[in-house]
Amino acid sequence: MVDQVPKLSRRYLMKLKSIILTALLAIFYPFALLQRVHSRRITFISLEHDHLSKDFKLIYDQLETKEDYDLQTVLFKLEPSFWGNIKYGLACIRQLFLIQSSRLVILDFNNFVVSKFPHKSQVKVLQLWHATGALKKFGNEVERDYVIQHYDYALANSAFFKTIYSQAFNLPEDQVVVTGIPDNDKNFDANFTRQTKLRLLKKYPQLVGKKVVTYAPTFRGRFGTQFNEAEIDLKYLRQELGNDYILIYKAHPLISNSVYANDPNVLFIKDELISNIFCVTDLLITDYSAITIDWMAFDKPTIAYVPDLDKYARKPGLNIDYESEFPGVVVRDQSQLTGAIEVADSDLNKQKRRQFTDKVYQFTDGKSTKRVIELIDSIMFPI
Repeated sequence: MVDQVPKLSRRYLMKLKSIILTALLAIFYPFALLQRVHSRRITFISLEHDHLSKDFKLIYDQLETKEDYDLQTVLFKLEPSFWGNIKYGLACIRQLFLIQSSRLVILDFNNFVVSKFPHKSQVKVLQLWHATGALKKFGNEVERDYVIQHYDYALANSAFFKTIYSQAFNLPEDQVVVTGIPDNDKNFDANFTRQTKLRLLKKYPQLVGKKVVTYAPTFRGRFGTQFNEAEIDLKYLRQELGNDYILIYKAHPLISNSVYANDPNVLFIKDELISNIFCVTDLLITDYSAITIDWMAFDKPTIAYVPDLDKYARKPGLNIDYESEFPGVVVRDQSQLTGAIEVADSDLNKQKRRQFTDKVYQFTDGKSTKRVIELIDSIMFPI
């Protein structure tokens, strides 16, 4: 019962915030509907970054060169605090007006305003999810405080994700368009990976001559309440690896204050994208994170450290059978990690990587950005 009290309190708090925010936005909604739709306006709305990053930056920069579009942004990183919620409410009001006045709205996260307040028929909403895919259940497939709806399109990396995204975003499968994900284009560019590796070896000389293991788990907790880091004994892992190795720790972007930021056992890297870190990584340890999909572009070994697999498989749930489909070794006990590293690149695990890559990638040509731009042009100027 003691454990249930905080959960119940957080659930009540989330519902209360949802009610207050809905009431606040309902005041402004009629005025937002009075605006005309700007035929060339495209609005980018982010809840993960307070600046143009990854897919958004690639798409924005390409569209900006065309000079055909009125580009607007609402870039916001939610912080689960009192002032963070106040700022989020103000950002939602701005979203409301921009959504109703834009020809196209591009999202990188689930969006409360779009889902709660229907947009005009002239407005189209495109979900460019902030990850290359999803190994864990999300969106409408998990317990939520509001139903995700009113999206018109979603982008996917392969046909495998069409049903998953259709259910998560509440839209027909034929409106899930397989284009590939723009941010992955560089991972298939040998020059980019080579130059990034040289840059990071110069920036972090302690990496030179070492076998680099990167630990990059997803967060625990719920969006809008509290984000927690995965539990692991990094000191123990570092000692087990020995002097031939160096351990990089990359926290999930939603973790603001990592407990490992000053841990002497790891090289804590905050100001580099995980895709950049991949260029110097020899082996990835992760869990349920979709970065596993991005990592497949490098065709190197990976390990899933998942001590909470049984619990996680029940809630939120998983989109693959981890024991049989994960493209590497699955480890539940930290004492088994070192042994797993020794067999991580076995013939069996190489075969699992190939099978997984075939499932989650339709394109490996580095032209996903081009396909997304073509789709956006077709939405903005239908024939």
